[in-house]
Amino acid sequence: MKKVEKFAQKIEKLSELVGKGESWAVIALILSICYEVLMRYAFRAPTLWSFDISYMLGGSMYVLGLAWVLRDDANVRVDIISSRFSPRCQLYIQLFFTAVLFFPIAILLFKISLQQAIRSWSVWEKASYTVWYPPIYPLRTIVCAAILLWLLQGIAKFYRYWQQLKEVK
Repeated sequence: MKKVEKFAQKIEKLSELVGKGESWAVIALILSICYEVLMRYAFRAPTLWSFDISYMLGGSMYVLGLAWVLRDDANVRVDIISSRFSPRCQLYIQLFFTAVLFFPIAILLFKISLQQAIRSWSVWEKASYTVWYPPIYPLRTIVCAAILLWLLQGIAKFYRYWQQLKEVK
């Protein structure tokens, strides 16, 4: 069990580091949008890259924060029914839905994102939304890595629920 505990601690720490690190990307996103607005409306010289940078930074911020949110139990929930149960029953519910819903969905998303990242790298995929045509394979790789971290954090969270179940009477 000590190995599982160490694994859980390392994943939780990595989730926190990645989440906090990625939260700084919001500054880059704000600066790029402000620059675009200034160039477009003050100088009538819009940029070609602003839209692409916005969705790439925004998308990476979203997926790289998933594991941190899961680690801190900060997801939005509607606990109308489960809040009426005992803490022990709530943990059983958490374990059940993590095993039945979270793991299959996370594994499927990881499989799809891995396939897309591999394909994207193999053809040196470029975004075709604008005339700038930036490479998209880095973003696909970030999405794949983020979903893998989310899946690993889910494993650590499942272990934490299991531990709590042993402690709750």
